[in-house]
Amino acid sequence: MQSQMYAYFHFINAREAIEYYQEVFGATNVFRVSPDEQQAKVLHLPENANLDNITMNGGFDVLGSHFVCADSFSGALRIGNQVSVMLDLDANDEESVKAAAEFYDRVKVSGLVQITMPYTDQFWGGKLGIFTDEYGIEWMLHVAPWNK
Repeated sequence: MQSQMYAYFHFINAREAIEYYQEVFGATNVFRVSPDEQQAKVLHLPENANLDNITMNGGFDVLGSHFVCADSFSGALRIGNQVSVMLDLDANDEESVKAAAEFYDRVKVSGLVQITMPYTDQFWGGKLGIFTDEYGIEWMLHVAPWNK
């Protein structure tokens, strides 16, 4: 069996969220699809809706992990704390170690995340940092050897 898993985020305005992740997280491979008129009817959007501002499907990469997103069409969003996103990188790969440190520095100096645990060495031999973005999503940056 082959399988892939993606975190799929819902936002009030996914277009703005994607721009935020590009600016603050350095997101790459960004894409965004707006609905056409027929799709807008299926989504029960108002006839005068500006379809260019609506995101039916979008996505981006952060540190080699792929994320997808869309505007929330199912009603009001509730921020919860039951899920965290972990970006796990191999400490045996110099490029990954460097990318993780640069990523953490980038989000830290942005002032647009709330750091709850600085990115530091941990007792198990890896490094971990935890922060929450402006959408209430908790991110864990983890670097440890993948093969011991």
